[in-house]
Amino acid sequence: VAFQPETMQRLYMSASQGNVMLVPFEAYIERANKAKTDEELVAVFLDTVKYHGYDRMTFCLFTDHANVGLSAGAHHLRNYPQDWMQYYFQKDFASIDPVIRYSYQSGGTFAWKNIERHISMTREQQNILDMGAEAGLNNGVCAPMWSGNRMAGIGLASTEKQDACDPNLDLLTAYCNHFYLAFQRLHSHDARPYSNVMLTEREREVLLWAARGKSDSDIGDIMGISEHGVGFHLRNIYRKLEANNRILAVVKAISLGLIFP
Repeated sequence: VAFQPETMQRLYMSASQGNVMLVPFEAYIERANKAKTDEELVAVFLDTVKYHGYDRMTFCLFTDHANVGLSAGAHHLRNYPQDWMQYYFQKDFASIDPVIRYSYQSGGTFAWKNIERHISMTREQQNILDMGAEAGLNNGVCAPMWSGNRMAGIGLASTEKQDACDPNLDLLTAYCNHFYLAFQRLHSHDARPYSNVMLTEREREVLLWAARGKSDSDIGDIMGISEHGVGFHLRNIYRKLEANNRILAVVKAISLGLIFP
């Protein structure tokens, strides 16, 4: 997200006193980059978003993050009410949570209250939002974030119900995206070997059609080559990706950002 200089030095409105405070965006970055642990990073993040009225946050990985050795889940970092989260996981609400469902389709940060404008929620999904509010999660917003083909999200909420938040979605998006980057840095291992697999244009096309469920014969007809030619490309793909079947090859290629089905 790009900001004009005046935006980078914007004024925050204190929710508790209504006093104006000058807190430059760069100051947040500097503090966050000095964090040595997840706990320190969360503390800096919450200390910053409180000026927008938010005191609750949850950070979850929507997809596996092999780059930092973490699997998908809504359990990584949060200070949401413990009783509510226990009930949430017990009922497997993550599988139908409208905030998560809409995150995959949203083009950016959004307020929970606006979800119903875009998707037709079931009664059970509306109940999840209502129960969350009863648990003390008000004025919620969610920031979906992408890093290559990996996806994560940050949910923000306030314990106060009325007039508690100043949801500047552009600025919150910037904070959340930097948090995501800083989190990955904390968990990265410089000694980890990185892949530098390269596929030819033909190989990418073959694998892309394979990802869409096309047979070797179908792919040959689409690309104007023989079925033997398709097999030749697939064997080269398997060798490069160290895979022994098309499903594994497709999964690896997607995870490496080589194809985008």
